[in-house]
Amino acid sequence: MPGIDLHLHTTASDGAFAPADLVRMAYEAGLDCIAITDHDSTDGVAIAQEAGQGLGVRVIAGIEFNTMWHGQSVHILGYFVDTEHPELQAVIARQRDGRLYRAQKIIEKLATLDMPLVWEEILAGADGGAVGRPHIAKAMLAQGYVSEANEAFDRYLGHGMPAYVEQPKLTPSDAVMLLHRAGAAAGLAHPYNVEGADQVDLGILVPELADAGLDAIETYYTGYSTEQRSAILQMAQQFSLIPTGGSDFHGGGILVQAELGAIRVPPESLARLEAEARQRTAR
Repeated sequence: MPGIDLHLHTTASDGAFAPADLVRMAYEAGLDCIAITDHDSTDGVAIAQEAGQGLGVRVIAGIEFNTMWHGQSVHILGYFVDTEHPELQAVIARQRDGRLYRAQKIIEKLATLDMPLVWEEILAGADGGAVGRPHIAKAMLAQGYVSEANEAFDRYLGHGMPAYVEQPKLTPSDAVMLLHRAGAAAGLAHPYNVEGADQVDLGILVPELADAGLDAIETYYTGYSTEQRSAILQMAQQFSLIPTGGSDFHGGGILVQAELGAIRVPPESLARLEAEARQRTAR
């Protein structure tokens, strides 16, 4: 099976590797096609695509929107995004401002827990990308407040933990429709929760998103059991969704079990996503 991974992060959001470096790593891992799906950012796409041309790796323009559904976090992926779409970029700017505000509030909470951090160092760690909780987790690790990055989420930064701060977000349906207007196919990311928060009710969420025009559902994903994959495939068939997937590779100790090249998405899934995106663009 060709090496296809449609869920990767760079330093444009909370990944550990610059776009060109990630493409080189993907090439070395035997991947033929990847999607750059940074959180609320398309800044890394052009550089990654340029690097991919030199290595023979196809790089798809993607994005991952963090949305909120009845108080629960839901992530929506976009594939074949028009990165120059004005409305898309306006929403990204609002999302980025919300991330900065949230990060500052998290740092204030950590200070009350006797874990002070320096805001300027957090910004430097983001290296110009969108500031997120992984950057704060890395700073906590550097200060010795936690022994590993995942501990920061489990004890302090995760949903319901002492330093958690909610961020104003799009709804999942809003994100799906926005991505369609930007000429992209839209997919539900990791439908089984990977953040340790309460599992969303997929029996309600998936039909709601299908009504909003959802195109795909992430089926092949890091850490999923055979039973989980089968259940998602059944949902995909029931609601005529494309079963897609990816590793969600970040590097730097975030989602440590995710490995480049370990998740292989079927070529027919990629072909169906591209066909759907082309139809969106033609409308």
